[in-house]
Amino acid sequence: MAKYSEFKNLSVLYAEDDDQLRTITEETLRLVVGSVYAVADGKEALEIYETHRIDIVILDIHMGECSGIDVAKNIRIQNDKIPIVIVSGSVETSDLLEACKLNLIEYIHKPIEFNALIKVLYLAVDRLNAQGLLMAKINDTIAYDFFSKSFVHENGESTVLTKNEIHAMELLIRNRGQIITYEAFSNTLDDDMSDGALKNLILRLRKKIGDDSSLRNHAKIGYKLI
Repeated sequence: MAKYSEFKNLSVLYAEDDDQLRTITEETLRLVVGSVYAVADGKEALEIYETHRIDIVILDIHMGECSGIDVAKNIRIQNDKIPIVIVSGSVETSDLLEACKLNLIEYIHKPIEFNALIKVLYLAVDRLNAQGLLMAKINDTIAYDFFSKSFVHENGESTVLTKNEIHAMELLIRNRGQIITYEAFSNTLDDDMSDGALKNLILRLRKKIGDDSSLRNHAKIGYKLI
């Protein structure tokens, strides 16, 4: 069973076109989770999903041209495991039938009550843990734990990371198999890093990883995690 304290490391995408409801629920989410991306329409929700690491998706079912069902369908094409919650002000048979096809963790009514919100967060974390999605394997002996923001070794020991190391590692994991340019690193990290500072940062990550063959440099371009 998930622990309440684990919520603080979650990243939640929340889409709702009612400004008042969105503000209230966003403020509630910020009390219990680490990151909240609150948007007003389906198109923006998909843009956020494509560019950020998202652990849980909460979608209003009716949002104009791009509904919550549309967003969920698009996400499911890419990812059949991420927990998705659909929120609706009314229960319609056609909506339920469409929602049932999307492997949701919950279908809840709005306005979202606090207890209902906490329930879906527990369900989401349990599903993420069951599917191993809160740990990203780096190589045969080490994995990155998204909750503790640390490397976990096969013997159970962990290695802590600095804030910039965390940002860099999650950028690499989120875009695994793709080259991350020096500019992209600079835009993601807290500081406007020089080439030398970035090299030192990557060097520290390599040392903490141990077998660094999965983290490759592409001269004059950037780095890639394979």
